[in-house]
Amino acid sequence: MTKHNEETTGNLSGADLSSEELLPSKKKNKKKPFYKEPVLLAVIGLLLVAGILLGIWLRKPKDDLSNTPDIATATHDHQATPFVKKETSIPTATNVPTEVPEVVIATEEPRTEVITYTIQEGDLLTEIAERFGIWPDTIIWANRYEHGTDVLEYNAGDTIFILPVNGAYHKWYQGEGLNGVAKYYNVTPDDIIDFPGNNLNRDTLGSLSNPNITPGTRLVIPGGTLPDYFASDALLYHAAVQKLRSLPLGDAESYPEPRAEIIAYEVREKDTIFSIAEDFNLEPETILWANRYIIGDTPDGIYPGQKLIILPEDGVYHAWSYGEGLNAVSRTYGVTPEDVLAEPMNEIDEESIGDFALPKIATGSFLYIPGGKGMTPSWVSYVPTNDPSVKRADVSYLGPYACQSMLVLKGTGAWQLPTPSSYISGYEYNPPVHNGLDYGGTIGTPLFAADSGVVIYAGWSDRGYGNTIVIDHLNGYISLYAHIMHGGFNVGCGQAVPAGTTIGYMGSTGNSTGPHLHFEIRYNGSPVNPHSFGL
Repeated sequence: MTKHNEETTGNLSGADLSSEELLPSKKKNKKKPFYKEPVLLAVIGLLLVAGILLGIWLRKPKDDLSNTPDIATATHDHQATPFVKKETSIPTATNVPTEVPEVVIATEEPRTEVITYTIQEGDLLTEIAERFGIWPDTIIWANRYEHGTDVLEYNAGDTIFILPVNGAYHKWYQGEGLNGVAKYYNVTPDDIIDFPGNNLNRDTLGSLSNPNITPGTRLVIPGGTLPDYFASDALLYHAAVQKLRSLPLGDAESYPEPRAEIIAYEVREKDTIFSIAEDFNLEPETILWANRYIIGDTPDGIYPGQKLIILPEDGVYHAWSYGEGLNAVSRTYGVTPEDVLAEPMNEIDEESIGDFALPKIATGSFLYIPGGKGMTPSWVSYVPTNDPSVKRADVSYLGPYACQSMLVLKGTGAWQLPTPSSYISGYEYNPPVHNGLDYGGTIGTPLFAADSGVVIYAGWSDRGYGNTIVIDHLNGYISLYAHIMHGGFNVGCGQAVPAGTTIGYMGSTGNSTGPHLHFEIRYNGSPVNPHSFGL
């Protein structure tokens, strides 16, 4: 209609005028009907179209306004690398069942390469191992070429290898064969060849007896172990410190009986092993047996602020060491392997640990053995001699400063005081918690050989004794002198000393809260009360 009007208007403008159209102006200016006004009709048409569109828009479901064509949402877990894609269904106006969202997770591939780590101040070897999901022994077996097997040689600032799996890290030498190397670590050649991180190609490897492996190449030995290896006491100390850090801190009031968990307790002023045991209604032996990796074999050294492990019941807390057998450990504490496995706190899966003779239990793992009985430390063994009248002791259990001497100077059996005074300043004789006497004095007080004999230990002991001297009296008796001051040795290992000889000077080294002499006498390895000899 609009188009027709436009054409009509155009025709009129170009036609001859009739007589009616040449009327006076009044008739000529007469107002036209609205349906003959093209502009007005166009406006009305646009308003109608707009109204229709508005009605359609208002009838549209509101939920549609919040959706966009892109309905996939990607999220990243900031604590790991997997990428998670979540599918979101589109809501509709009708009640239609929606599909279960499909979640696709991309998992990390297991690490196969060897990485390095720089030891930080305060790091424990056991903590580093736990952080990377490997055994502490694996760290030692991976770094023995550079740092040896002594935990004390691993210090802050040292860079160490971290293997991707438990095992050893072997440096290849000229002339070695894969059969021999595999046998040494108690694995098969295939275990070494097939490990991806070793990048060994069977097609170019050559014979197993003389493989094409460049000397100096480092190979991961997955599952490999070192023969005749036993974890050091220092490594178990690391494990004990780590365990203490993980335990809740409390006392007998905040954790009253019956206790269902193992806790840490901070030693207070005037506390003793005996008073702590009484507060928690435990035997003193339980306190000692739960903390021997912290305080050694003598309770002399507990001090205010020190943290101790407190068991819920009387028993033993054993730190596992690679090379031990479950049968032997259980027998030592007077229980069965089933007793150990049945304790929920130990969290041991019988199927996963394998052979009881060499179970797959990480060094430093603690086993709670309720009702278990520890033993009085017997750190003395005896070595054969050509003279049956001479009985020589070996005390290498105490540390690295033991020695053997061919000198002979037997004890007389006439014992004398090891200090100028008989004053007992600390613990009395009370085995197995305390296997000697604590003589009081001051720093620098002279110490005397209690009987004649030969010095078989002179140096530091990690068993809590600090600087220590042991005299073998070659008749089954030995005497021990502990906590000697630094620089306070007056004799050397292997030296023969008559009774009464000044052997050193009193101090407060090792687990000690003040100057005193911890003095022990043992016969055939077992502690004897010095008071029995008038001391």
